[in-house]
Parts: sequence; structure tokens; C-alpha cells
Amino acid sequence: MRSKQRQPATDDLLRLEDVHKVYGRSRNTVTALAGVSLSVQRHTFTAVMGPSGSGKSTFLHCAALLDRPTSGSVVLEGRDLTAMKERSLTKLRRNQIGFVFQSFNLLPALNVVDNVTLPMRLAGSRPNRRLVDDVIERTGPHLPPQTPPG
Repeated sequence: MRSKQRQPATDDLLRLEDVHKVYGRSRNTVTALAGVSLSVQRHTFTAVMGPSGSGKSTFLHCAALLDRPTSGSVVLEGRDLTAMKERSLTKLRRNQIGFVFQSFNLLPALNVVDNVTLPMRLAGSRPNRRLVDDVIERTGPHLPPQTPPG
């Protein structure tokens, strides 16, 4: 059975609607997001700024569905991601969403090339070695000291 997908009515690439994220249970809860709504337009840059503890990381994790909101919806190109199963979300994140993390998130047992190509190999794709080498050369070897070069 196929789910109905809404077509974007505007040029919204990403839309969060009344997103809440609450951690904990009962009397020991912390509200990290309280009714956040936001639209991100295509072909724009968006900066998320705020003081420490204001919910920036939680917002980004919910926007990318690395963490599910407690309530509300996250809509990407007209598709409500909050209704998707985890396996479908994994494929969507792997194939359509890019992440730049604050820390390297590299596997120390792998060399540079293997770390860069790991997501492609997990997706069943064969990496283009010339393209990978070009990307590594252009971005420079900005790696933690324990990561062996490729």
C-alpha cells in the first residue's frame, strides 16, 4: 500500500510544523523544543544560532529525523517524514540528506578513503575512486591524528 504524498504548495524544501521534543517521563521531563515551526526554502542557506542549551542540536536532529519529535511533523519535499518507518528513513537520510557534524565521526580503524566511501558502500554503490581522490584533495586532510591516510 502506498502512502499519499503531498506535493509542496510552495517552494518549501523542509517544513517543521509545531514540533515538540520532550525528554524524560512523568515529573522528570525536560522540554527541548516547544512548538517549533519553520520553513526552509529551496536554494537558501539557513543558520541556526542560539545560546548553549537552547535546543539547536535537538532541532537539527529532529529536522533530519536523527531523533523523532515527541509531536508535530517534519515535511521534506511534501513528504511527512514523521510517518515513515525507520528503514525508509535510513534510506532517505543516506541518499538525500547530507550531514556535517561538529566532530569528525570517523572510524579510527579505517583510513581516509575507506571513511569517505563507507556510506556509498553501505548503500551498495561502487565509489568512483577518481572522484573520491579529487574530493579528498580539494578538502584537504583535515582528519584526527589517529586516522591513517588513504
